[in-house]
Amino acid sequence: MELRHLKTFHVVAECLNLTKAAEILRYTQPTISLQIQALEQDIGHTLLNRVGKRTFLTPTGKLLKKHTDKLFQNLDELEQDLRRLEKPYGNLTIAAPEFYCSYYLSQLLSIYVKVHPQVQMKLLCYNSKETIKLVESNRADIGIVAGKCNRPGIEEILIDQEDLVLVASPLLVKSRSAEELFTEHPFITYDLEGVIRDCLDEIGCKPTWTIECGSEEAIKRAVMSQTGIALISDVIIEKEVRQGTLQVLHRFPKRLLSYLIYPRDQRDYSTVSSFVDVVLDVWPTFRA
Repeated sequence: MELRHLKTFHVVAECLNLTKAAEILRYTQPTISLQIQALEQDIGHTLLNRVGKRTFLTPTGKLLKKHTDKLFQNLDELEQDLRRLEKPYGNLTIAAPEFYCSYYLSQLLSIYVKVHPQVQMKLLCYNSKETIKLVESNRADIGIVAGKCNRPGIEEILIDQEDLVLVASPLLVKSRSAEELFTEHPFITYDLEGVIRDCLDEIGCKPTWTIECGSEEAIKRAVMSQTGIALISDVIIEKEVRQGTLQVLHRFPKRLLSYLIYPRDQRDYSTVSSFVDVVLDVWPTFRA
């Protein structure tokens, strides 16, 4: 069976109209008839029946169409994948926590789309745990997360190391120690796992009670409004510390590790690899 004969049959089977099929394929109707006849000879069964001016698929024709539907869908996907290998093409979905979206990714996406305007970008704002799940399930092509991923099939590249700082409003501190503040006020955080737990253990502080917030920006605003204390990236509160609206109680140097993650089998696709290259080139300039 020749592929061109299968393609002709597939279009005819979709249209069930030789005139319309001839327009789509840019063949003459006699050419289409000859190709269908050749395919029927190869298979040994009739594929089409005509009743008056109407064309119908035979049982064999219906069976063959079922398989050509899959065949040409796979060929279309193959062509798309090959295009993705050649140059950035199609859709690219990036997932990351709000902190990265607000402070870094808006600039990165702007740089990327200027170089590759043909790529359709989508940015999803999720916490690190959800971002890992999105990348793992192929609902996101690339993720940026705080902390290591440690998932099979996921490539991770360390792109940044930031100081974590324990902060509170100066109006709350008033010469109190960190231990006293933890006793008197809630600890505001998005979780109590991993690096945050390690940092609190390091200074011997255990929250009496906690308030969970969904974003770093919400945590910062809660601390500024004297709701409680928090452990947060120094990048987020740099201006507030300089202005004196937040006070640093303790600094943990280079404790917040940021990783770029993506499915390992996607690295050769130019859309993914080109964005990875932009991140690796541009991210260091954020600290310059």
